[in-house]
Amino acid sequence: MKLEDFADRQPRFILEDFFSGTLRGFGVTLGRLGGFQYRFTIDARGQFDPVSNVLSLKEDYFFDDGHSDTLSWTILKRGETSYEGRETLIDGVAEGEQAGSAFRWQYARDVPAADGSKTRFGFDDWFIMHDDKHLSVHASLTKLGLEVATIEAFYERVG
Repeated sequence: MKLEDFADRQPRFILEDFFSGTLRGFGVTLGRLGGFQYRFTIDARGQFDPVSNVLSLKEDYFFDDGHSDTLSWTILKRGETSYEGRETLIDGVAEGEQAGSAFRWQYARDVPAADGSKTRFGFDDWFIMHDDKHLSVHASLTKLGLEVATIEAFYERVG
């Protein structure tokens, strides 16, 4: 996929608009060869401060094996279509770019497992806006440059 492929597609995805408020989501993680790994649900809450151009976003992931993961993002809108994000388990910063109905978000993060260990994965997330309340996400997880899993998730604005 290329971000330019979405430039003329509507509705336009504006990260700070969609993720301001309360959201619910669900998804699955699939292994490299397509094997099922996890189901999960997501509770998310965000608030955008237009003065500082910062979105504060908290996402709680609950996996079907009983473990959970919380991401507390601070996302700076750097320009009309570019973003920079920080989160406690991110290596460096996340870089994001928006075009039309899509948003691409790239970063490396230490991901906690059910046994308490953490593994660093590279993430290449694609957010696709469907309408003002629904968003799908396709994420590629890499380790040492090789894709090891994918995530398919869906968000719905509920408040």
